[in-house]
Amino acid sequence: MHTPKLYKQHIALTCKQATLLASRSMDGRMTLHERLVLRWHLLICQNCSNYFRQIKLIRKTTLHRQESTTRLSDVARQRIAQALSDAGATTNPTDNS
Repeated sequence: MHTPKLYKQHIALTCKQATLLASRSMDGRMTLHERLVLRWHLLICQNCSNYFRQIKLIRKTTLHRQESTTRLSDVARQRIAQALSDAGATTNPTDNS
């Protein structure tokens, strides 16, 4: 079957073009046309669909990681401060004897 030229120019993407658009979509800089042709490509190409899912997961994970920074409890902070203080009292780094 012969694919019309118009289809190739306006709807069909290569996998390379699709991955570039998928990566760009993470920044939110896509036109309506780009979103539509990417969606179409993802419907028919399992490899690109997998890639898109993976980069979305990586982005979601890294954004979540940045938002949920682990903080020490006050008790843990006091324990660390005490340990540092005790270590400083027994060894003085400026002591040259």
